[in-house]
Amino acid sequence: MKGADIMMAWVVDGTPFISDRHGIGNEEPKVDEQEDYEMLYGSESDGLTTIGYQRKLVTCDVNDYDITTDTIRVIWSYHPDDPEGTSATYHGPQRRGVKSVVFLDVVSSELSELPNGTKSFDVLIDNLLVPGTVTTYWTYHVEIPELATPHHVIRIEPVVQPGNERFIHHLVVKECYGLTNITGDRSVSASDATIMYSACDKLIYAWAIGSGPLEFPENVGYRIAGEDPVKFYQITVHYDNPQLITGVRDNSGVRIHYTANIRQYDSSMLMTGVPSLHQLFPIPPNEEAFPVYGSCNAKCSKELLTEGKMKIFAVFLHAHLAGVGMRLTHYRNGKYVGEISRDADYDFDLQQFRYLKEPWIVQPEDELLVECIYNTKDRTKVTYGGLGTTDEMCLAFIFYYPKANAGRCFSIPRSEALEETLNTGNKTIRESLDELDWTQEESDVVRTWWREGPRMSYCTDHSSQNAFPEDELLEV
Repeated sequence: MKGADIMMAWVVDGTPFISDRHGIGNEEPKVDEQEDYEMLYGSESDGLTTIGYQRKLVTCDVNDYDITTDTIRVIWSYHPDDPEGTSATYHGPQRRGVKSVVFLDVVSSELSELPNGTKSFDVLIDNLLVPGTVTTYWTYHVEIPELATPHHVIRIEPVVQPGNERFIHHLVVKECYGLTNITGDRSVSASDATIMYSACDKLIYAWAIGSGPLEFPENVGYRIAGEDPVKFYQITVHYDNPQLITGVRDNSGVRIHYTANIRQYDSSMLMTGVPSLHQLFPIPPNEEAFPVYGSCNAKCSKELLTEGKMKIFAVFLHAHLAGVGMRLTHYRNGKYVGEISRDADYDFDLQQFRYLKEPWIVQPEDELLVECIYNTKDRTKVTYGGLGTTDEMCLAFIFYYPKANAGRCFSIPRSEALEETLNTGNKTIRESLDELDWTQEESDVVRTWWREGPRMSYCTDHSSQNAFPEDELLEV
C-alpha cells in the first residue's frame, strides 16, 4: 500500500461519498491535500455498492499515480459496513486483492461486429495429450481453406480451451511457404518441426498470457490466397506445466476471420529484439533492474523495407518471468526519433497488443531498438535466453503495412568480447558464467558488454533467408 494512489468511496442512505487518498503503509490511507477524483454517481442495492468516478490521467499531484500506457497494478479492498464518519475501517485479509490492468492503447473487450460476409477458420492443436513436463513446445499443421481469389484477414483471435488456461503460456502462428502437401505427421514437437517443416517460418500472429485478438485497421488486412497461395499454417503452443499434471488434452489455437472485400493495404509482421536461442544471452543474478538491448540496424532496415516507409499500427512486447520493463524506440541517422511503444511495469501474466493512435512511420535505414529490464533479485545463478518461463526473451512483434519482405531483424553482442574480458581460459563462456561468485564488479562487466560490446546483427526475409552474409553485419 505504501505509495499507492487510493480512492475510497461509500454510500450512506442513498448519498455517495468519495475520498482521494494515498497509502503510507499498512494502515489507513491518508487524505490527499489536492482533491483530484470527481464523483459521477453512486448507488447501493441488495448489498451491491456501485461507484462511478473520474480523474485526469496526469494530475501533477505527487500523491497520485500517472495513468500511462504502462501496466498498472490495481489493489482493491472492501468492507461490508459503512465507515464511521470518514475514517476507513480495516478490510481484513480476506477482502483484498490485486489485478494488473492496461488502461490505454489496448482494444476493448467488446469487439466491433465483423462486416457482413466475413468468414472464419480455426488453426488449432489437435487433441494433444499435454506432457507432464515443465516446458513443452508442440506444433501442429492445418490446411487452410482453398480460395479462388485473394482475401484479407481482418481479425485473429485466440481460442484457449476452457479449463486449460493455466497451461497455455504463449503461441505463434506461421505460414508455410512452398509446402504443398504433408505426408508425415502433422503433430510434432517444435524441435522436430524446425527440421521437418523449415518452410513454415513466416510469423503472422503471436499471443501470450493476458493478450487478446489482433484487430486490423479498417484500411488494412493480411492477404491470403492470390498468385502464390499458402496451403498450410503452422501453430506452435508453449505449454507451461510446473506442477507436472498429466491426463490433460488440449485443442487450443486461433480463429482467423477473413473477407473477400480487399482493403487498401496488405499487412505483415516484423520480429525484432534479441535472439533467444543459440546465442549467449546472460543476465546476472541479484539484479533489480538489469538492461538488455537488441536492435534492427540501418543496413537491415534498408534491405528489408522493400516497400519504402513502414507504418506501424500495433506492437506486442514479450519477455518472461524476470522481465519488469520493455520499450521499443526509433532512431534515424543515429538520432533519437521517439518511443514507439513501452511498458515500464511489464507483467508476465498480462501481455497485450498495444495499438498506436496514429501509424508510426519508419523509413529504410532507420534503426529500431528494443530494451528489456530484468529483476533477478530472487535468483542466485545467471539467467539465459531460452524457451522456458525461467529463461528469458526480449522481443518486439511489430504489425505494420504495407507488406514488405521482412521476417526477423536481431542483434546481440558477440560472445568473444565477453570471453576476452572475463579471461575464461579453457572453459566455455557459459561454464565460466555458471561458476562465477557474482559480485557487482562481474555484473557490471556483463552490463557494459550488453551496452557497448561489438554486436552481431542479422536479418531475414519472409522465407527466413539471411539478407546478408554474417561477416558483413558486424557493428562497432
